[in-house]
Amino acid sequence: GRKASPGAVRHLLCLDPTLANSNGGPLPLRAIADYSQSFKRNQISGDEEDKENVQECLKHLLNANPDPTADFFTALQSLPEWLSEKAVVMPSVQYLLNEKISQRFPTAVLMTDFYVICLIIVTYSFHVLTSIEYRFKDSKSDIGLSFRILSPLYIGCAYFLLREIIQMISLISLKSFDIYVRDPGNWFNVAFIVFVLYWTILMQTGGGEADSFRTGTAISVIVLYLRFLNFLRNVSIEFAVFAGGVFYVFRRLLAFLIVLVIILIAFTQMFITDFRQREYCDRFRSPPLNQTSHAISCGTDGGFPYCNFWTAFLNVYTMLLGEVDETIFFRSTFSTIMFVLFMFLCVILLANVLIAIVTDSYKVIQEQRAAIVFWTNRLDFVAEMDAIANGPWKSRIKGVMGMSERDARRNEISTTVAAKAEYWKRLMDLFSDDIHEKVMSSDFWIYTFLRFVVAVFIIPLWILLGILTVGWLWPPQLREIIFSSSVAKHSSESQFEDELRKTQVMNLQREVSDLKEDMANELRSDRIHVVQMKSMVTDSRTEIGNEMKHIKRIMTMLFEQQSTFDG
Repeated sequence: GRKASPGAVRHLLCLDPTLANSNGGPLPLRAIADYSQSFKRNQISGDEEDKENVQECLKHLLNANPDPTADFFTALQSLPEWLSEKAVVMPSVQYLLNEKISQRFPTAVLMTDFYVICLIIVTYSFHVLTSIEYRFKDSKSDIGLSFRILSPLYIGCAYFLLREIIQMISLISLKSFDIYVRDPGNWFNVAFIVFVLYWTILMQTGGGEADSFRTGTAISVIVLYLRFLNFLRNVSIEFAVFAGGVFYVFRRLLAFLIVLVIILIAFTQMFITDFRQREYCDRFRSPPLNQTSHAISCGTDGGFPYCNFWTAFLNVYTMLLGEVDETIFFRSTFSTIMFVLFMFLCVILLANVLIAIVTDSYKVIQEQRAAIVFWTNRLDFVAEMDAIANGPWKSRIKGVMGMSERDARRNEISTTVAAKAEYWKRLMDLFSDDIHEKVMSSDFWIYTFLRFVVAVFIIPLWILLGILTVGWLWPPQLREIIFSSSVAKHSSESQFEDELRKTQVMNLQREVSDLKEDMANELRSDRIHVVQMKSMVTDSRTEIGNEMKHIKRIMTMLFEQQSTFDG
């Protein structure tokens, strides 16, 4: 956190860029993560300057192109939020994340997740309806579903449970299990597995009360689709912005929602108090505990909504949404006054405040935190995949196969990049070159036929094979097109302004350099002209001197002839 720390880090990395890696010792990035954690606990006046120094050190470290190992990504995850938000928007980190997610293993896991989630949602939705129909039949001898038709749900739960277990083991081997515990997404994944497995077992056994089963499965559908949205936010920045925007808006609205509920309860109690013991509620009696709100509104109270708290609160809430029956409040002057006050305070004032808060909060996410939200989600997924791929079983498998780390890496490069990438590049070259042959020539028609075969048969078949093999047979270029995202050149508005100022300074320097060069050329040209003029003046003086000598000689001869004539 010292002022000289960024300069020292930059100097050391310039001397030896490999210092950004562990080199058999602790990873420098993890040391920064451990040190920066103290700023969350100790908020003092000097922290801001120390934070800036830590950010500069992190910037120099990430720009040194460290090796993208599993320990590197888990160290990035362990950074505190204020520092992680700076790291994920750095171009060097984004390039590494794009490179990792477009590899075969993360692509395969990502597509397998998509297939399994879709399978669970479709199978679950269909069999839940079937199980509900069986439970409400008159004959309840056998209401359980067979294991065979529920097997897709068990397979899906087993897949996601295996993923979570492997991730836990991998993080434990990296001594970073606290990352798993602190990530809410992991707990949500576990809750998703428990929900699906629990209701699937009840569908098979036929256990549980019918109404409770119907309510519980309806709630669990929300969990299923939230899991699907959680998957989509790892794929597209638009979904990541939406999901992040919803949570960000909810946090901003928490205080407002509490105040709104208090106001709704207050008006509900005021309306109940005002209508109590009037002729509208004379026949009202407290209903039994098992009586529903529908029975209350349609039973002894004659359908009047303000004789019971729950029906009154529901009616006030619907008034906030615009469903108003103002004739109810004309029966009492005080009720009319409260109705007008409610409409002004809640419907006009608070509703517009709600719209303003939501719009402003979502705009903040969309314009300022969109890249942070998306790349943070991508970092979590890439770190999870890298931890799984580099778990403790990796060295054992290589030992059994007799492969070293270098051999495995060389083998992977030779089979993927050198083969599939080259084939795909050759196919794309058919469409990048222009046909310069004449239309009636044989070369033109052969070239056109090859393009047709590649575009209609080979490329779609290759893409289909990749879909069937969860992306394993796709070339690297195609995986990069589908899963890679554009790298932001500027991580924040301040960096954009700094870059703009640097560009303006560079343009000014270029203009000054051009001006100096033009002035030098003009001075050089003027110097040449001056030399030429001096030469011309010298020649003119020489010529004038020669002419004067010639005139002098003529005059001398004339004087001599005249003296001779006089004599």
